[in-house]
Amino acid sequence: MERTESCSREYTLLFNGISDAIEEVEGILYRLKRLQAEAEEVYLSEKE
Repeated sequence: MERTESCSREYTLLFNGISDAIEEVEGILYRLKRLQAEAEEVYLSEKE
């Protein structure tokens, strides 16, 4: 069944805003994981 209705402007605005926020959070999580791994490498190298 084909959907012929268009989404309301409010729905589109909300959906796109949430999608953008999720993308930003994923980017932040990636950077935090890299930072954590780098800090661990520095810590372990100083222990040797």
